[in-house]
Amino acid sequence: MFLRLGFEGYRRVQAESQDVARFLADEIAKIPAFTLWSDGSDIPVFAWRMTPGHTKNWTLYHLQNRLRIHGWQVPAYPLPDNMADQTVQRIVVRNGMNRSLARALIDDIKKEVDFLDSLDAPIPHAKDISAFAH
Repeated sequence: MFLRLGFEGYRRVQAESQDVARFLADEIAKIPAFTLWSDGSDIPVFAWRMTPGHTKNWTLYHLQNRLRIHGWQVPAYPLPDNMADQTVQRIVVRNGMNRSLARALIDDIKKEVDFLDSLDAPIPHAKDISAFAH
């Protein structure tokens, strides 16, 4: 892409991606279920975790699966061994992700969080809750 667009074109694409990442991070930070882990201010990638004590009925893995129903790939990952009790979800904003798509993603996240928060009991856990796989 760099060769095709040149330095200035590549910079413009990356700046737009970072702008969308910051928009998404700001919107996710407004959802009480989540606490930002990073905010996309360095590169167009950011992550969040569940706000401690928000719920015991669902996890980020459940949200990952609910978003997949809408066609979104928003993976949840456990952190490395020394922090393996923490799970984060992340978004990598790439060329082509614009504000319109970002707004649609936020709407789907809010809709699924509302659904998951409305559950009266925990979602039964399968033996293995798998992390995102490519």
